[in-house]
Amino acid sequence: MEIHPVNQDLVDEPRRRDNLRIRPLQVRYIWDDAVDALTTADADKLEEIWDDVISDLDSDYGAYQYVSHIGLGA
Repeated sequence: MEIHPVNQDLVDEPRRRDNLRIRPLQVRYIWDDAVDALTTADADKLEEIWDDVISDLDSDYGAYQYVSHIGLGA
């Protein structure tokens, strides 16, 4: 999974986080659940999975609560 942070260009300068980058993560432990949730359009399950994934980011958690997109690839 790749997490792409929100474009910071529209964030007020004092609040901008210019050090954000694309974060690659191994998510094998939730892969089947994520695919099932995507195929059934289960937004609640996807949100639960997302909360689980970003909790592993430790101090970067707040920086990736809102993202521009998430890429899943097999």
